[in-house]
Amino acid sequence: MSDLHIILHCLPREIDELERIVNHLKRSSHFLDSNDEVILDFTLNLSDKLTDWETSQLPKEFFADKFEMMKQRCDWTSKNIFEINDSNRCLGINDKRRNSIRENNPKNFMYLDTDVYFSMFNLSYLFRAIEQIDNEYYILNSQLLRLWDESWNMISNERYIPMGYDSKIWLNYDPFKLDSEVFEHASNIQMKELNGFKFGGGWFNVFSSNLLKLIDVPDSLSSYGLDDTFVEEGCRMMKQKGYNIKQYTLDNMLVCENRKYRNLNPYVNFITDKTNSDEFKQGYRDNANKYYPEELRKLSERL
Repeated sequence: MSDLHIILHCLPREIDELERIVNHLKRSSHFLDSNDEVILDFTLNLSDKLTDWETSQLPKEFFADKFEMMKQRCDWTSKNIFEINDSNRCLGINDKRRNSIRENNPKNFMYLDTDVYFSMFNLSYLFRAIEQIDNEYYILNSQLLRLWDESWNMISNERYIPMGYDSKIWLNYDPFKLDSEVFEHASNIQMKELNGFKFGGGWFNVFSSNLLKLIDVPDSLSSYGLDDTFVEEGCRMMKQKGYNIKQYTLDNMLVCENRKYRNLNPYVNFITDKTNSDEFKQGYRDNANKYYPEELRKLSERL
C-alpha cells in the first residue's frame, strides 16, 4: 500500500482556488486503486497578523464556514487534517511544511500550492510511478511548461522548450486546458530518471518522507522563503555524500500555475490582506537569505 500526505497552506484570498483543488482531487480519486491512501493536510490561515479583520468587510467566519464545507466533500480520503490557524503558530508556507513534516509519518509527502493546476489523471499516475521507485530517497514531479531560464528545461515538456523564454508561455497558458492536453498525450506518459535536481515547491511534487525529515525546513528560515531551494541544495549534498537519492519526472504529465487568470479575485476588495504588500514579503525574504548559508553549512555537517 502507498500513501501520500498532501500539504497545503491557504490564505483567505485563496479560498476559491482551494475549493477548486478540493473538487479536482475528488474527481481524481475515482482513478485511484483501492490501496492508494491519501491524507489531506490543509491549513486555512485566519491569523490577525496576516489579515486585518476589523477593517475587512467579510468576517473570518465566512472563510471558516466555507473551509468546513470543503472538508465534507473530502470523504474519499482515509484521513483529513483541516486546520484553521488564528494564532502565530503558522504564518506562512514554511511553517506549514515544517510542522507537517515533523508531526506526521507517511511514506510520501506532497507540496501543493493553491494556484497550481493539475490533471485529474495526475494523482493516479503518481501512485503507479511510486510503486516503481526502489531507491531510498527520491523526488517525483510532473512536467512544466517552458519557464524562466534553461535550468528549468530538465523538468519542462519537450513540446514547450522550443518556444523559448520570449513566448512567456507560463503566463499565457490556459490552465483549464490541462486535462485535455494530458489526455491527448496519455499514451506517452512515462517515468524518467533525471540527471540532477530541480523543482519548485508546491507544483504537485512528491518527496519521500525520509528525505524531507532528514533535510527539514530550518526554524531560522521563518515563515516564508527558500525552503524549496534549501531542499534542492540538500539533495545535491546528499548525492555528493553517497546517499541513494534520485529525482524522477513523469513525461507528458503537465502541471502549471494559474497566471492567466490570477488577478480575477473577488476577495481583494473585501478583506484587508497584510501579506500583499512588498514590504511584508521582503521582510520574510530578507530573513531567509540571512540564515540560508549557515543552515546549509549545518546541514552539510549533519549529512
